[in-house]
Amino acid sequence: MLFNSYIFIFLFFPLCITGFYLLAGHDRDVLARIWLIGFSLWFYGFFSPAYLIIMVVSILLNYLLTQCMYQRGPKNEKKAILIAGVIINLGLLGYFKYLDFAISNLNFIFGTNIPLKEILLPLGISFFTFQQIGFLADTYRGEAERVGFIDYALFVSFFPQLVAGPIVTQAEMLPQFKTIRGRKPEAEKIARGLSLFILGLSKKVLIADSLGRAVDAGYDMIPQLGGLDSFLVMLWYALQLYFDFSGYCDMARGLAGMLGFELPVNFDSPYQADDITDFWHRWHRTLTRFFTGYVYIPLGGSRRGEVRTIVNILTVYLLSGLWHGAGWNYILWGALHGVAYSIVRTVQRHMHSCGDSARTADDDGAGHPVINPGSTALRSVGRIACRAAGRIVTFLYVSFAWIYFRADSISQGTELIRRMFSGTWRSVNYTLADKFVEIDELWYIVKFSGLPGINFPLAHNLVMIAVTIAALVTVSVVPNADKCVQKMKPGIVNAVLLGVLGLWCVLSLSEVSTFLYFNF
Repeated sequence: MLFNSYIFIFLFFPLCITGFYLLAGHDRDVLARIWLIGFSLWFYGFFSPAYLIIMVVSILLNYLLTQCMYQRGPKNEKKAILIAGVIINLGLLGYFKYLDFAISNLNFIFGTNIPLKEILLPLGISFFTFQQIGFLADTYRGEAERVGFIDYALFVSFFPQLVAGPIVTQAEMLPQFKTIRGRKPEAEKIARGLSLFILGLSKKVLIADSLGRAVDAGYDMIPQLGGLDSFLVMLWYALQLYFDFSGYCDMARGLAGMLGFELPVNFDSPYQADDITDFWHRWHRTLTRFFTGYVYIPLGGSRRGEVRTIVNILTVYLLSGLWHGAGWNYILWGALHGVAYSIVRTVQRHMHSCGDSARTADDDGAGHPVINPGSTALRSVGRIACRAAGRIVTFLYVSFAWIYFRADSISQGTELIRRMFSGTWRSVNYTLADKFVEIDELWYIVKFSGLPGINFPLAHNLVMIAVTIAALVTVSVVPNADKCVQKMKPGIVNAVLLGVLGLWCVLSLSEVSTFLYFNF
């Protein structure tokens, strides 16, 4: 089931929230948990009953493993259970997600002709698999308390974050489950949650889907693209992916908030990052947290010298690429980020080291700094300029790497890059611009604006330019949705604006599209 669907908005969630508060408010906390689990299973099983069986089996197996770990005394026995659990989880993930990838590579290397299994990838399997591996690791470390099956099942299956995150930890969710008894709807939490849901829905429906139509057209006609076309397709996908995935996470947080739960913020204006290390502190933060806590630090982190640190960083990003998809293009995407992260981090460390040993201010010979207003102003201007340049370079590099993330193969991504540097930059392909007039509301505004000299090609370009600039400005200077909601004050104006935005989104749901991260 999709958040951006009529059945979810008008049937599923109203029933879910009503029943939950009726049960929780009358101290039926166990029934309230079961109610949420039942709706979560309905939500997931709506896509396919087969998906539901796979998730339920995964939950049962992992719960049994955690119980076995609690009952074993010696640490080596617990470690054996942890290793077995990791192997089982990764084996399940590998079978559904990577078996055909492995077979195709074996066929290529050895010239064999092993038929592909063409296994359908269960939605969200990467997310709930990692979430359960994290629970096993926390149990092994003694950081997770023993829980009953109902709480564990709710922890894994909780529908707002089940299919595409954010990836939550037991320390974040289990304490909240203990506060369900007596919980009653709070007007402020519901208002803020609804506001966040509407903002996330608008990101997805009004912006991401609009950009996505042009992106899909661009990748379908790469041989016909010019340099400017290719560059714009690159930018549009970078924007589409952000608005799509962050929109989902905003909706997930909004839905959880209306139920009285708090999910972690997964995006913090990532395209406002000053460098690639800052970007990964802002983009898909819960995945970064998972790899840091369960891969990077166990490998030694930055405690074993510079060379080992770089190896650990590259390992993490290669695994991150492989986690996102079974393809060499994803691995290359991970490598591009790993190399850039390693370079920037090494330069920053050396600059910091040099800065500590060098004097940064003039002095009067006695160690007292001499303040020079002119040089201070210049340094301020220089810092602002460097920061702006850093943001632009980071955004362009990240957008460049996204090419391989979106492409069907390395060769397709490379062809788009080749067209970018070899094609003409004189005009935009009409087919791409035409995709933006499918935003009916914007098209009508231009059509009935009465501006002289407006013809069809020009109108299409105007809509394209308006959407692109609006999206770029939003990601460059506007705070993230969570901060916007926090700053909102209750009032008629905000209520009307959100109401209009929500209505616009609902009226645009006739062309329902799935979320991009459902593929990962």
